[in-house]
Amino acid sequence: MSPSIEKEFFIEDTETTVRYADLNSNVVAVVTHPWTFLGGNMHNNVVVAAVLYFQKLGISTVRFDFHGSGIGRGYTQVEQVRSIVRKIVKRDFDDNGDDDDKQEDTATHPAKRPTKVILIGYSYGSLITGSASANMDECIASISIAPPFAVQHWLLLFNSSYHLRQSTLAEHLPRLFLMGTKDNFTSEKVFQNMIETHYLSAVGAIVPHADHFFHRREKDVMDVIGQWLLETFASHCQGDLRRLRDFP
Repeated sequence: MSPSIEKEFFIEDTETTVRYADLNSNVVAVVTHPWTFLGGNMHNNVVVAAVLYFQKLGISTVRFDFHGSGIGRGYTQVEQVRSIVRKIVKRDFDDNGDDDDKQEDTATHPAKRPTKVILIGYSYGSLITGSASANMDECIASISIAPPFAVQHWLLLFNSSYHLRQSTLAEHLPRLFLMGTKDNFTSEKVFQNMIETHYLSAVGAIVPHADHFFHRREKDVMDVIGQWLLETFASHCQGDLRRLRDFP
């Protein structure tokens, strides 16, 4: 699999161009990127590693760029995520693929509407997906990669408490938080304290000797995510993570 299997479509109400790999699965992984103001976008190394990982499992993926510079209180970005999920789940979009290709794909692989969502946020994106998970019935898991807990007040213009409250509304939603031991922005102590204080049923994982950017450590991140998913959905996967694509 590669990003070349992705097709683009435009969502008018959020003015977002989305890259969607439709693999005819019940589950779709929605992956978000770091802070735009510092160059974060959907082409980030961790974002690309995540979509490739899930595509190899036969799971549909979505990635996109957040609105504007990212300097704001986060409301627009959260609604952007929710709007994209609604469009995917309802299959309410027009992609830009060739009409002949669409007809051939439909004939050989009848369109299946994803009904379940895994939210995956990296850095700033993890603050947004965490908040967006509130009251999202389709969401079956939330994964936060290198959440910038120590600087979230500044990233969200001192509105982080609102997004924190939102992220804890789905009390029983399976959540994974992971970071590197050499993270550039958040210490292990702050990381562990946030999880223990606010997310009673969440799992915290540490990637040894990795910093916030995970250059050349992307596989280690995906290995942690894969193992957690196998354990979280053990009864369904039965040791084979590819079964997750057909999660009911």
